[in-house]
Amino acid sequence: MTKLLLFLCTGNSARSQLAEAIFNHLSKGNIRAISAGVSPTEIDERVYDALQEQGVNGEGLYAKSYQSIANQKFDYVVTLCDAAKDECVFFEEDIAQLHWDFVDPKPLQGIEPFHKAVAGLIERITLFLMLNNGLDEQSVDPSLLFKLMSDPTRLKMLMLLEDESMLTVSDLVIALAESQPKVSRHLAVLRDSSFLKATKNGLWVRYQVSNDLPIWIRHLLQTVRTGNPSIINAEKARLKAAISSDGEDD
Repeated sequence: MTKLLLFLCTGNSARSQLAEAIFNHLSKGNIRAISAGVSPTEIDERVYDALQEQGVNGEGLYAKSYQSIANQKFDYVVTLCDAAKDECVFFEEDIAQLHWDFVDPKPLQGIEPFHKAVAGLIERITLFLMLNNGLDEQSVDPSLLFKLMSDPTRLKMLMLLEDESMLTVSDLVIALAESQPKVSRHLAVLRDSSFLKATKNGLWVRYQVSNDLPIWIRHLLQTVRTGNPSIINAEKARLKAAISSDGEDD
């Protein structure tokens, strides 16, 4: 079933119109966007020029008031200016609400402010669709994730598994230079929280980050690892040394 997203702005004359067209251009159809304004005014002609330069179809866009579409059931509402966010428009608690505060290009001279708005919207919408445009995934409380990652040992475990895909308890004991009971205790916390999957292979149990995690968590883990390239340098060096030593013994 297609979900519905509302872009809400004050005038529905620039930012929200750009967002509607770009969103529907990028979306694969699981979510459809419409836009509206608290006090709608005529669409700025530069909207169409900026969209055309990106190869986005601006046909069918028109300014409309929120009141004219208020009876529709929205799954998401994104406000694009502080004024719209603070206006007296109340939404039910089950409607996911976001605020993206973009500079209004309309009072500015030339087409460049519209280009900047388009670039920013493409970036934000692309991320939103990557994280929300798939099938419904299991719900995970974000506070649980940050609680798990707040412990340095568990964080490094997750980063090691992000790099190495699968590791045993013995691998993690060597890499982390921690005792086996401490490593096992932290692994149990991550496994019981469904963040890790354990697979038995002969006498060995190998752990990996669960493939069933929501994509936003997988993306966050990848971002933390990529943004901190040296976070597990020492741990990886110990693991590599142990593997090399085993190879020499053989």
